[in-house]
Amino acid sequence: MVEFYKLNILGTQRELPILPTPSGVKIAGFNCVGDTEIINKSASELLNQIESQKIDFDIILTTELKGIPIAQEIARLTNLNYVCLRKQPKCYMLEPQKITSESITSGKTEFYVSKNELEMLSNKKVIFVDDVFSTGSTFKGMLNFSKQANFNIVAGAFILKEVSKSDINSPLTFEFEGVKILTCGILPLP
Repeated sequence: MVEFYKLNILGTQRELPILPTPSGVKIAGFNCVGDTEIINKSASELLNQIESQKIDFDIILTTELKGIPIAQEIARLTNLNYVCLRKQPKCYMLEPQKITSESITSGKTEFYVSKNELEMLSNKKVIFVDDVFSTGSTFKGMLNFSKQANFNIVAGAFILKEVSKSDINSPLTFEFEGVKILTCGILPLP
């Protein structure tokens, strides 16, 4: 029988199934893809935090797939573009470059970005946007990528921050690797 976690984020409730990851760690399965209410509320809240922290950025960066809806909504609200790192090279990508990262749900992951998208990021102040900040491994991979590709990640913006039950009262805004991380809510590990 599947157990569920009741998530309350920005006044919206969802029941999330508790499921094992490939590593065996159990998580509450948060999927924001198609959840317009959570995406819209989270994008507005993250932009409020960005403005209150006086974070200036030129473009948004995300990864395929669950980061796309939140990046799209923040891009729409700010009238800025975003770059999405793809999990596979596509035929329409001009000279795709490979980036390696790691996440708790996918393990080691390869991402691809086209030459013209690299040019969009070059010398820019970038905000990295995704659904859940968990171990920080994906974000660390993006920081490494930014050094190689000559752009500056000025902040990370995530819908949720995944923590152990003992850290349930940890702050929603914190620093990781010297970069400000903004989140809208807590998702405890079961």
